[in-house]
Amino acid sequence: MNREEIRNKALYLFSKKVLKEIYNIQNAIVKGVVLSNLCYNNPNERFSNDIDILLPRHLIKKADEILVQNGFAQKSINPAEKRKNQILCLSASHQTLPYSKCLDNYLINIDLNFDIFWGEYKGKRVDMDEFLSDIIEMDIYGIKVKTLPPLKAMVQLILHHYKDMNSIFLLATRKSIKYDMFKDVYYLLKNNLTDISIAKLYSMSAEYEIIPYVYYVLYYTGKIYDDEILREYIKAFKTPEGKALLNCYGLNAAERREWKYDFQTRLESDSLYELIKDNLTYKEIEKIALNKKVFMGE
Repeated sequence: MNREEIRNKALYLFSKKVLKEIYNIQNAIVKGVVLSNLCYNNPNERFSNDIDILLPRHLIKKADEILVQNGFAQKSINPAEKRKNQILCLSASHQTLPYSKCLDNYLINIDLNFDIFWGEYKGKRVDMDEFLSDIIEMDIYGIKVKTLPPLKAMVQLILHHYKDMNSIFLLATRKSIKYDMFKDVYYLLKNNLTDISIAKLYSMSAEYEIIPYVYYVLYYTGKIYDDEILREYIKAFKTPEGKALLNCYGLNAAERREWKYDFQTRLESDSLYELIKDNLTYKEIEKIALNKKVFMGE
């Protein structure tokens, strides 16, 4: 049993009781082990540090009750500011404060996500009840969970990667552009071509008004994987709006600016912050500091 399998199994087996209770409400486990199954037909191809649960906003309170009753608590460096931080997350983010529980010296982390877009997003929102209306079941280490079908898993993954590649906060605090993210996109597509046909992906992307973001992520996936089928997808999603995003970062018009470094440099860099720090405004530095305080306890 390798390191990834040990970690992934422990994460789910230690969370078995809470996952059984969460199963009874509308939700989908995303990323991590379930994505590994969809991409590679192997739950241990990816390493998971936490469990991400996508659910409608109106079920956050119910999910919170289940987590708290099972010994989970939200991280907050300053308990006096917890309520303020909770409100900030709900109003300007796609997720709640993270939940954690220590069991036999093993830290379990669970994130509740209530949107597939980022906090800065100003476009058309997706109704989460509808988005979760056709979930599929999956067995993970003997535990029955709900997850997204391949087409919606691709939409969620693409938007997640676009956020990671463009969020000033993430670029400043972690290596948010890395090879594995494009590997997941490529193999999710290649191993689910019937479910994620060009026609189906284009139709859903047009409905959700995300075609430029899909093009962006597929384009950079194509920089790593020279594949004829992938090139057909990239060509189908090419638009002037998508092309305009390619050499930029920032999740809204006010923050958006051009990269001074090419994609390969960004991909190989161990400090993306070093690549953007000279272009940060005072307001953006303050935003990074606030997010570090809320989400990282710094």
